[in-house]
Amino acid sequence: CIGGTSDISAGQLIDRTGKRLGLAFPAGKAVDALSLQAEKKESFHVKVKDSVFSFSGIENKMNALAENGICWYVLASIIGGVEKATRQALEKYPGLPVLCAGGVASNQLLRETMIRSCGTVFAEPRFSTDNAMGVAILTWRAHHAKDRV
Repeated sequence: CIGGTSDISAGQLIDRTGKRLGLAFPAGKAVDALSLQAEKKESFHVKVKDSVFSFSGIENKMNALAENGICWYVLASIIGGVEKATRQALEKYPGLPVLCAGGVASNQLLRETMIRSCGTVFAEPRFSTDNAMGVAILTWRAHHAKDRV
């Protein structure tokens, strides 16, 4: 494992944001749509060390914000942390392919940012509904890599 979160996951934070706003669970699609309507486009500086990030500070800040712009704030902060962790991993492991799958991986802003900045490959949205699909894809590839050697 190269990196990840030291506390809550991106999906948990997005669903908690949705709950705070009274949105249906899971809240990813609704938070994604609302983020695109934000007038105020700020984000939280996510701490990242050795490709490990922490999202609990964003949750604390999110709870203190007014509803206007909260979706943008949360998503932009998550994306900033994921992008920074990915860049750190790529510095340590140059040429490492980056694949994203899972519920959060269907987010438009995340996809656009990570493709542009890190050359990330994303599973099709129909395969990005939860983390189990990403684990299954990586396991399948690892298993079949043995057959190619």
